[in-house]
Amino acid sequence: MQILELKRLDPEGRTVEKVPGVRMTANGLVFDRPLTIEQWKEVGQMLKKAQKATLWWQADWMEYGKRSYEETDFDQAVSQLEFDFVGNKFDLLINLAAVPLERRRPGLSAQHYLFLTKLPTMKEQDKWAKVAEVEKLTPMDLKRSIAQGEVVRGSEERQGGVNTIQEVVRSFLQWHRQVEARDPIENWPKEKHKELFAEIKPIVSLVDFLENQISEESSKAQAAS
Repeated sequence: MQILELKRLDPEGRTVEKVPGVRMTANGLVFDRPLTIEQWKEVGQMLKKAQKATLWWQADWMEYGKRSYEETDFDQAVSQLEFDFVGNKFDLLINLAAVPLERRRPGLSAQHYLFLTKLPTMKEQDKWAKVAEVEKLTPMDLKRSIAQGEVVRGSEERQGGVNTIQEVVRSFLQWHRQVEARDPIENWPKEKHKELFAEIKPIVSLVDFLENQISEESSKAQAAS
């Protein structure tokens, strides 16, 4: 079994000296001798930073492989190591790897940069990266803030009684999964179906309205062309 000795990380996440008496195995941490509370906390800080850095490490590792080796060799290695670098995750990692090290702010996670890299210009990316770091925004708060053009936090949205459509959809899907797992809707009696329809009728009406609007706009565009 391969055993790695844990190492200290400086504020920038760089490896420095080893943490004495602590080793990492494939299935656990090994404490060879008693630690002081400060040493134990330092190990916890290292684990937290490692968790935060994992996506960056994967992105840089993958980008190096794509750049350095033949495509067949790269694909074979990824398959052997059982990495799931396909579809959407592959694109996300490519976008992360494209962010230069000097532009990766230590106060932000890779999840922050998944949203930042979607901005069209580097100037906007740097602007919102600075805002996120100064305001200590979570990745989802950063996403909301970019969408609204100002700093918005989840707690502030709830206090103001404002919910995004994405939050509404997530809540509905969670409710639907729970219901289907316990008592599928198709098995409900007719009266319960009527009650549910009455509850969601405003949503159904909105969907119908949007479908009609999109259809009309499409028809006008085709006629104009």
